[in-house]
Amino acid sequence: MAQSLRSIEVFPITTRTLDVLRVTDVTPGMRRVTLGGPELAAHTAANGFPVAAFRSDGFDDEFKLILKHPDAETTVGPTQADGLLNWPRDDPHMLSRTYTVRRWDPVAGELDVDFVKHGVGPASSWAYRVRPGERVQIAGPKSSSLHPDGVDWTLVAGDETALPAIGRWLEEWPAGARGQVFIEVGRPEHRQDLPVPDGVTLTWLSRDGAAPGTTTLLFDAIRKAPWWEGTVLAWVAGESLTLTPIRRWLKSEKGLTREQIDVTGYWRRQVAVHDGDSVPSNLDAGEDEAKRFHEIAEIIPGFALRVAATIGLAAAFDDRPRTVAELAAATGAAPAGLGKLLRFLASVDIAERLDDGRYRLTGLGRELESDHIADAFHLDGLYAQRELGGALSLLSAVRTGRGDHSRWFGADYAQYIADDPALLTARTEHEAREAVYVAGAVAGATAFAGLATIAVAGPAPGSFAAALTKTHPDLHTTIVAAPSEIDALQRLYPAHARIGYEAGSLLGARPVPVDAVLLADVLPTLTDTDAAHVLRQAAASLKPGGRVLVFGDVLNPEVADDHDYEEDLIGFALHGGGARDHDEHQALFAAAGLRPVARTTVGWGYTLHTLAPQG
Repeated sequence: MAQSLRSIEVFPITTRTLDVLRVTDVTPGMRRVTLGGPELAAHTAANGFPVAAFRSDGFDDEFKLILKHPDAETTVGPTQADGLLNWPRDDPHMLSRTYTVRRWDPVAGELDVDFVKHGVGPASSWAYRVRPGERVQIAGPKSSSLHPDGVDWTLVAGDETALPAIGRWLEEWPAGARGQVFIEVGRPEHRQDLPVPDGVTLTWLSRDGAAPGTTTLLFDAIRKAPWWEGTVLAWVAGESLTLTPIRRWLKSEKGLTREQIDVTGYWRRQVAVHDGDSVPSNLDAGEDEAKRFHEIAEIIPGFALRVAATIGLAAAFDDRPRTVAELAAATGAAPAGLGKLLRFLASVDIAERLDDGRYRLTGLGRELESDHIADAFHLDGLYAQRELGGALSLLSAVRTGRGDHSRWFGADYAQYIADDPALLTARTEHEAREAVYVAGAVAGATAFAGLATIAVAGPAPGSFAAALTKTHPDLHTTIVAAPSEIDALQRLYPAHARIGYEAGSLLGARPVPVDAVLLADVLPTLTDTDAAHVLRQAAASLKPGGRVLVFGDVLNPEVADDHDYEEDLIGFALHGGGARDHDEHQALFAAAGLRPVARTTVGWGYTLHTLAPQG
């Protein structure tokens, strides 16, 4: 299941230091810095890790500029690791900003970066003073998305912060594709000389000096534009708050699906000064340990936000101040309870109580308008159910080594999801969306070369099976899953002549031997004992000379952050497994009687292990 109509390809994440070749002004409102140098090519970093050649295939590819903090003696940036970066996240002097690759010329070895010339933040300041011959560290891009597939036309809109992406898109626009493009700039003289391909209309909108993020120019222009027949992808970027009504209009008025809407907030008016480039709020702030502990210890703020998302509080505001009674009527909540919730949300700056007693969301609170937040925070949804189950089971898991999900929810976590058709479907679709980022890269690994048959098990087996059969024309794939999961998978993935399904468990050997068994992200859901058993059964399913392929994330303590360890805790509480580091994986393989043959880093630091039975 596609997450977007735009295909995506991920790359190993890299960092390199480039030379500033040229600095020019494109218009009075835009400065261009051209970067180049020998580190654009593949090379080995000073710490010994390989750095892949710079790559940028998509018009809106992003990368980070690593800048010197004014209070630091030297620039603090990431170092190269194995397919990913080691960020010094605890260093308050780390300073980076995200920008678009405006132009990438691999023959000339040059890339352009455009800076809006009305910001006063660190990146704009750097662009104002930088001169040819200076050097700057960058990180990324880590992926590329291309022009949408299978659409009849494309709607493109953005302010000047999106102009670099739109300009590159128009220069690389596929022949024959139709589109309507709207670009908002501060003044008429900020317009650029961009190509207008056949089938495309380009409309410039000028604020005539009004501050960015303060007008409805883009939304007004889009609503007045002719709505062409056929399937459309809407790509819109700019100031976050001005995009909220556009996203809502595309979804509710035009009926576009999630896959048809690609709306990205490049900057936020309350936070940024002008162009997403303001001084960060913690620039001069030291770490207050007591405050930090208080923030970490809080439970209620996060839970209250999830309650607000579950009752649909953001939509109930409908972009206007409301009374408690109006909000209660719109959400179906009890006025007394909702009043207390709003009062609390106001105390933590999510909502604001006006003098007349009405409430409205603050700029921070309007994060609740995000579709992603609404889905992730909904307490009946898959993500929140997993968080809740993990949190409630954690005490037992820490005390005894096993969680007690069934005590709270009547069944262990896996069975609880399997017994609920809505959650099972949500899990299957979520796993498919996540697999979009890695399935293609996994299928391209050399470990799959020459295989005739393979059994695939784990999350999103349909995505891996589809990628494998697409990459290897002679490969026949069997998906091994529970019967209830097979039903959900067959509803999600189209039938394929070389993809079959087998109802079964990983705890037993396959009835028909295969050349390889791919266990994709399976081990984190198993205890050590069960994981070793599953690996042994996979090995018992092989033809002579076959191999077991284990794909997943390997915990790297050198680069892991709090989110990685949070995921590890939840996985352990729910399954008794969780994340494992390199040595723990090797111990599992040895316990299963398997010897490592090869290990490959795939995509964003994920690992593909190739294993063979010990002879």
